[in-house]
Amino acid sequence: MTMQRTAICFIGLMLAITCVTSCAVETHLKGSQGTNDGQVFLYLSCPRKSAVVITFAVSNISFMNNMGEWVDVAVERRIDSAELSERQIKLCEFYLPAGRYERMKWKIPEARVKRGAKTFSLALPEPEGEHVLDIEFVVHPRESLALFADWNTEESVFDKHLFKPVMAIRKQGIEITRLLLYVTNSGDDCVTVIDREKDIVVGIIAVGESPMGIVTSRHGNRVYVANSGSNSISVIDTAARTVINTIRNFGYSPAELALSGDGRLLYATNPHSDNVSVIDAFSGTVIRRISVGEHPAGITFDQDRDKIYVANRASNSVSIIDAKTFTVEPKSPVTVGLGPTSVAICEDNLYVANSGSNSISVIDVPSRGDASYRVTATIPVAQRPVWVLSGLSRRIYVSSAGNNEVSFIYASTLMVTRNITVGAFPCHMAIDRLRRKLYVVNSLSEDVSVIDLVTKRVKTVIQVGRKPHGIAVIEE
Repeated sequence: MTMQRTAICFIGLMLAITCVTSCAVETHLKGSQGTNDGQVFLYLSCPRKSAVVITFAVSNISFMNNMGEWVDVAVERRIDSAELSERQIKLCEFYLPAGRYERMKWKIPEARVKRGAKTFSLALPEPEGEHVLDIEFVVHPRESLALFADWNTEESVFDKHLFKPVMAIRKQGIEITRLLLYVTNSGDDCVTVIDREKDIVVGIIAVGESPMGIVTSRHGNRVYVANSGSNSISVIDTAARTVINTIRNFGYSPAELALSGDGRLLYATNPHSDNVSVIDAFSGTVIRRISVGEHPAGITFDQDRDKIYVANRASNSVSIIDAKTFTVEPKSPVTVGLGPTSVAICEDNLYVANSGSNSISVIDVPSRGDASYRVTATIPVAQRPVWVLSGLSRRIYVSSAGNNEVSFIYASTLMVTRNITVGAFPCHMAIDRLRRKLYVVNSLSEDVSVIDLVTKRVKTVIQVGRKPHGIAVIEE
């Protein structure tokens, strides 16, 4: 029985096909991969602006292992050099049996070139439009890997009629740790690593099941990922680019994370057990479990006051925890709007995104211990606000999943000053303060919108994995 199997990319409907000589695997069904399989993402880019416009179709990509056996990946994509120019796209994602691979074969049924106002068909590689490229990489069981194909369009047409795509194929290699951005993909059980300088994907790291919230350590050497499906937290070493520890037995279905000001303590909301876990970030030991409201979601740490704020989605409230004593303050919870999902502190105010009432609650945060917390204002925003973030120049950013927008609120006037359209179902956000860029995770369109905070426009879009959720920046 051969090793040959078929892995099918996420192109539309989920299918499972059985053949005589190969076993087809639907890559987007949970558990569809074998226990000895690894996950692979293939990205295609055109690093330089092309003077020639070439379109070609890809119907299949195969990989040859060190035993000489080919593993097929069904891909139905049409590539346009004009659309790809100076961009990176996710061509497909799939599973491969663990092992060493040496070659890649593209099956190209059609190619065309545009010259002036006319489009001409190009001759295809032989046989049957197959084009073989050398690439050595290793797939490890239950691990994730990214491959990158850089297409040189200028050298891909020979004798004005023959199409042979010239591509430089490379495997992931993450080097610049301080310029990275991490995105959790809850539908793929992995984290996408992005270079913030170029705004391109540079790697993939496998974590636990259904990863959601994510935070980075203050020194940038660790990334913590809440795996809601496996009740665990993955600890990623950013230098080694791999999971070095898994924290377990602390709560049920962890959702969001926050770190203490000194980075020693990690806080995790557990929506299915209505509590917050306090974890020693260095040892992974659970120190305390603190009961809060129903279905706790977003959480943030207030370094100036040593407080922890938790949005309780099902009880429409915010709990305030004393970080020194690990106790809920008697002045809390504070009643807010419907379905609060996230919280953000900006100076003396706490901003709460109420997804069920399309509003932001503004809570006055007292400087004295005997003063009360109270809602001082309610700001109407777009439909279904999911995430709130404190930004530059006293701006508050709000992602609204109901109408695919990000709203800018000026904290001094509590007025919405701008709405920017992004991808489908925007959720978590992160800011690169030095480069003045806002990154917005779009869960349904499976990408990240990059907003230039100077021009207030979407600069580019980065394609990531399935059902992306959380995002975290390593501060420089």
